[in-house]
Amino acid sequence: MKIMWPILLAVFRSLYFAYAAWCVVFPIAFVYLCTVYPSAVLWSAMALSAMLLVGVYRQRTQDDPNPWQSGFLAWFGTLKLFHTSRPGAMVGIGLPSAYLVENPRSYRIGGRDLRAVLQLLQPGDILLRGYEGYVDGAFIRRSSRCSEQGYRPGWYTHAALYVGPLTEEDRQLVPAAFAHDAGFFETGAQMVIHSMAKGVHTEDILTFARCDYLTVLRLPADAGFDRDHAIRSARAAALSKIGEEYDFDSSDTTRFHRFSCSELVYYCYREVRTALHLAPRLHALYPLGKLNRHWAVLQRNTIIPDDYYELTEAGRLQKIWEDAASAQRPGREIAAQ
Repeated sequence: MKIMWPILLAVFRSLYFAYAAWCVVFPIAFVYLCTVYPSAVLWSAMALSAMLLVGVYRQRTQDDPNPWQSGFLAWFGTLKLFHTSRPGAMVGIGLPSAYLVENPRSYRIGGRDLRAVLQLLQPGDILLRGYEGYVDGAFIRRSSRCSEQGYRPGWYTHAALYVGPLTEEDRQLVPAAFAHDAGFFETGAQMVIHSMAKGVHTEDILTFARCDYLTVLRLPADAGFDRDHAIRSARAAALSKIGEEYDFDSSDTTRFHRFSCSELVYYCYREVRTALHLAPRLHALYPLGKLNRHWAVLQRNTIIPDDYYELTEAGRLQKIWEDAASAQRPGREIAAQ
């Protein structure tokens, strides 16, 4: 199994380099076509331009007699140039890339949503979030729970623990090597502790909530255990693991020396996991999604963000807030079975 990862890294990274190179070469190729086949390129451009102009002209109104002007300015304002020359920290090989994107949509979670969430949050809450467009998110969603029904896609791609205010006193609970490293621990009024590629670290809730999907879960008051004690213990446990490495295998649920996002929350609430019916389950990656409901790879016992959401269906966790898109997500009726 270990040999698979260098192969995947080499293959997909090479494909990305080829894609990036194509984006750079395409303008040159277009100039070449204009030189070799000028007539064909000219007539094609004229036909497309005519279709565009006619389409825009048909949208004219009394209030907007010149739709070409408003159409151009409105379209021009949707263009965004993305540029980077730095690869991921663990990759080491970068390729400067610049891509012009038309109408890149902002995050679904907006100001009104954030104001509602900030007023509802309490220390100990479990946060689930998701994004549109990230490739790794597609893989995480396909890492569904194995069942007799076969492929059961997930929705959320990340889990975190909301701990509320962090002060200088809390710094004493953080391992010394990371206590004064601002990249891993910072004080603040409304903070989150979660695990990502760089490891376990703190983050302001306003930064964390810049996403497309978000749900807030909470321990129920009548769960049969001391809820306040469980939250205090979870908070202290999260602080004690600041700086720990990320579990890229997402399979380490026993030794607790590296963590995926969901494993960290599981570790923090390990004292009450029996009462919550929270336990690792068999998950696997279904590469072809809906086209393949039974063939799976990378089977392992672990926890994914959607496992926490399923606990709300069983009454083990309370759903405090959920964004509108998540509440209406496709296939929700299947996940609830």
